[in-house]
Amino acid sequence: MNRIASDSTVPSRFAPAIALATAALMAGVARADLEKEPHLDLWITSSGGTLVTGGWDHETGIVVNPSQRVFEGELGLDPFFPFSGDEPGIGSDLVGTTLTMNLSPVLGAWTGSSFAFSTSMLTASYAGQSASTGTGGSFSFLVSAGLDLHPEFTMTGPGASDPVNGIYLASFRVGAAGYAQSDAFWIVFNLGMPEADHEAAVEWVEANLVPAPGAIAMIALAPLTARSRTRRR
Repeated sequence: MNRIASDSTVPSRFAPAIALATAALMAGVARADLEKEPHLDLWITSSGGTLVTGGWDHETGIVVNPSQRVFEGELGLDPFFPFSGDEPGIGSDLVGTTLTMNLSPVLGAWTGSSFAFSTSMLTASYAGQSASTGTGGSFSFLVSAGLDLHPEFTMTGPGASDPVNGIYLASFRVGAAGYAQSDAFWIVFNLGMPEADHEAAVEWVEANLVPAPGAIAMIALAPLTARSRTRRR
């Protein structure tokens, strides 16, 4: 038995190559887990003079869910930009209208059962404009025919450090001259976590924030807002 074990031992000179191959395989598995779930982009249109959001498949041009308010984004899929991503993209049929994306100055972090206040910061930027969950803010763009806009979303940790892997929640509203501002909508960002955890967080937002934005959302986000106000004092 000992002889068989000895004969099957990998020579030490091959160990580094095997370790590298194993690491590459595991990285590939992790990336496949992140990329296997397609996410809908953000569609912005109007209804009765009010801006509304929906879920849009930019490849087919079909608005799959005309009332969607929870969207998903993956961060760190590009190894050259390990804390950034450009999903979800944005489309609209309001050609000639300048839309403004307003970012709430609060960031949530998934705990496994709900969201808690996060000291990390999400920055959303486009065409030299930026907004962050640290200060709020907005960025604007003109809707053109066939618009498929992809802002850059970047996560940073406290004090501009590298962020920890996690699932993060940011809230937006979209406005434009001549229209009533949209209801809040949310983007759930995944940085290096299993897709099953990402989907669980999305489902929590859909169940707890979307149905009654005036009541449940205020209660659910109250601890986050309170912590944010305390931090800014």
